Amino acid sequence: MIEFDEIIKLLSFTLLITIPILIILRWFLKHNLKLKELELANSTYKELIPTRLQAYERLTLLLERINPDTMVLRENIAGLTSLQLQKKLLNTVRQEFEHNFAMQVYLPVKTWDKIIKSRDEVIKLINTSSAEVDPNSPSISLSKVILEKGVNETTFYILKAKEQLKKDIQLYYFD
Repeated sequence: MIEFDEIIKLLSFTLLITIPILIILRWFLKHNLKLKELELANSTYKELIPTRLQAYERLTLLLERINPDTMVLRENIAGLTSLQLQKKLLNTVRQEFEHNFAMQVYLPVKTWDKIIKSRDEVIKLINTSSAEVDPNSPSISLSKVILEKGVNETTFYILKAKEQLKKDIQLYYFD
C-alpha cells in the first residue's frame, strides 16, 4: 500500500509539472485568440473601406446634383410654369436625398449635418425664390431668381459640405 508521504510527494511533483504547463497553455490560448480577433477586425476594416469611400463619392455626387446651378439647368424644360419647375426641383432634391439617405451610416455626424444643412438651404432657396415669382410665369423667371440668389449662401453650404467630405476622406483613409 502507498504511504501518505509518497502520495504527497507524487501529488507535489504532479503539481510542479502541471501548473507551469497550464500557465503556458493559458497564455498560448489567450495570445491565439487575440491574433484571431485582430485578423477578423483587419479583414472587416479592409472590406469596409471601399464601401465607405463609395458612400463619400455618392454623397459628393448628391451635393453636385442638388447644387442650384446644375439642377436648374438640368431640370428646366421649355413650356413649364414657375410653379411646375418649383415642384420639379423640390421633387428632385427629395429623390436625390432619399436615394442616398442610407449613406449617413458611413459618415461622422458633423459631416452628415452639413449635408442636411445644404439640402435644407437648397429647399429654402427654391421656396423663397418661387415666392418672388408669379406661379403661372414661365419657368425661366424662377430659374433666373434661383441662379441669382443661389450663388451666395446656398452654394456656400454645399461647398462647406464637400470640403468636410474631403477632410473626412483625408483624415480617415489617407493619413
